Amino acid sequence: MQSQSPTRRRNTLPGALALLLLGAAADSQAQNLGIRVTAPTQDERVLIQPLGPDAADGPMRARVSLRMGITNNEATPIKITKIEILGQPASNFLSPRVVQPGEEYAFHNCNCNYEKENDSDPDVPMSYPVLIDAPYPATATIAVYVQGFRAPVMKTVAITTHTNDGGPLRYPAKPSDLRNNEAWSTTSNHPGDSQAFGLDTHVRGWNGTAWSTLYPGADANRTEGRRAYGMPVYAMASGTVCSALNDLPEWKSYPRDETGTEPTPTSPSTGKYSKGGNHVYVRTGDEIALYAHLQPGSIPDELLQPGATIKQGQYLGKVGYSGATSGPHVHIHVARETEPGSCKGNGIRPLTMTFGKLQSLTRDEADYLASQHDMDPLDWTHLANHSSPHKPSLLYPTSQPYAFIDAATDNRRFIGVWQAGNQIELRVNLAGWEAFTQKWDELSKDRFRLVEINTYVENGKRQYQGVFKRGGGNHALWRSDSWGEFDAKQKEFYKAGLRLADIASFSAGGKTHYVGAFVAGNAWQRVENTSSLFELALASNANSNMWGLELVDIEFLQSAPYSVESGEFIGVYRASNDKTQMISAGSYAEFADKWREQHKIGMRLIDVETYRHGEQRFYVGLFRPGTGSSGLELVTGYQKLFQSAEKHGKQGRRLVDVHVLP
Repeated sequence: MQSQSPTRRRNTLPGALALLLLGAAADSQAQNLGIRVTAPTQDERVLIQPLGPDAADGPMRARVSLRMGITNNEATPIKITKIEILGQPASNFLSPRVVQPGEEYAFHNCNCNYEKENDSDPDVPMSYPVLIDAPYPATATIAVYVQGFRAPVMKTVAITTHTNDGGPLRYPAKPSDLRNNEAWSTTSNHPGDSQAFGLDTHVRGWNGTAWSTLYPGADANRTEGRRAYGMPVYAMASGTVCSALNDLPEWKSYPRDETGTEPTPTSPSTGKYSKGGNHVYVRTGDEIALYAHLQPGSIPDELLQPGATIKQGQYLGKVGYSGATSGPHVHIHVARETEPGSCKGNGIRPLTMTFGKLQSLTRDEADYLASQHDMDPLDWTHLANHSSPHKPSLLYPTSQPYAFIDAATDNRRFIGVWQAGNQIELRVNLAGWEAFTQKWDELSKDRFRLVEINTYVENGKRQYQGVFKRGGGNHALWRSDSWGEFDAKQKEFYKAGLRLADIASFSAGGKTHYVGAFVAGNAWQRVENTSSLFELALASNANSNMWGLELVDIEFLQSAPYSVESGEFIGVYRASNDKTQMISAGSYAEFADKWREQHKIGMRLIDVETYRHGEQRFYVGLFRPGTGSSGLELVTGYQKLFQSAEKHGKQGRRLVDVHVLP
């Protein structure tokens, strides 16, 4: 988000601290020059922002970034040549700032308000934030140098750190959404005076040579090629919704076409363009937090109502490419409420943000350590009530150790099936049952329901991959070490009004394990385990002809040597008036051709499985009547599946099935 250039105003800046008038001999310092700090302040003290260190073994730091008004009470104009804070340069004027008698010059030392002498010159920041090492002093001295006077006008203010209302804040992301060797990334050095303490945060991952925002091999001209695009955003603190926007279209061109040839998007609900794009404003105490540039349609409907309750860590939306942004990221900042109960943030809005349960590592160090195959959890600095380091850094939003997998692979093949839909969809891929069930529990509280589950082994660990969609009603997740136990449990769930949405199975430790995702439903359903594909086909015909039950989901678990006559072929049957067709092919190319043929005659693929017969892999799909657009892709790597899902999502399609090739 961009800031506006500074302005000179006549005695209009609000004052948080008393005006200081200093008089002295004309040959020493200017007379009647007033300095007042207007933000960020609290209880007559100026707020500084604790930061992480700029080196793994370096000291904790703090940023001193002040908005102030400098008033010329002289009878003649003055020229300000330099401003210092705590003895460090805070200004970077190309030429002195002329202040007329009675005028107040607005100054903010930050990475902001760029200027240049010639149009062809590079932008030059007019000021710098001041950085100090811990332990922090109790006061800070401001020095204003005026042309023609030897000594500066000085003012000393009390300074202190600040904990946000409802804080320390929780970083608006969770580690469970990251893929292998990924981290969130930002710098505290946000451009713009009104956004001096805001953060633009995105995702970076190790690609073998650097921590990049781009997936390996991804198209740099597509938003879904950026790792952050589509990642969930969560509430930093509990509170209530002030306002939200959910229908502003994203920019069509990426990277942004700066020539202005693309029309500025407008929201159908407001008829206006929003610089924050799709966003949510949340009030906590007397602070207003903004979450900006979200995907259209990714904010839950209930959060679009002012006054909706928000809990810390609650899902708010997905990282998008809407509003005044040059690329996929989420912008966050916090502002004071202008008046009690107004739910409006101060437009000037510099207010510090600090976070708990956060770790940092500068990008330069991360690049070096990863390239040397020597990244260790101890390289990360644990932050408590701090913000990101000043230098561009990686952030890991948890107190758990960062697990860098030096030789991580992402080579499993996935088949994705998409159909027209508009539900909010999240995808999860985690190592270990405990981590997956914990994520299931978290998303359950946000009213997400697991509708698709797969499991496989990669990088020496069992992965659980799931597709969650927002919905309501009871639901359950169950894993059993025997078919008898699983079958008994699914019948118990059936009586309780839960239907098996998807099933996955795997062999490990000499046992066969079964995992089921259950959601609320009342349709008649049967689940059967047969010993061959031939028996599955017979059961399918029998259930359809005798009971009106159609095959809606299949799961194959074959035994070695691979054969259509050995293993387990599980079928899920559900009452339906639509006849289901099971179609097989001897290659993916042949299967894709049949998929296209079926699409033309109004049949939609709802489930796909594969099995081996000898050395050949066969593809089996379930088709049923349907309308709307659909998609089918075979991709290598979970990251590619994630990208494909976001691509289809922008076109109004959602995943209905994922198959991981064994």
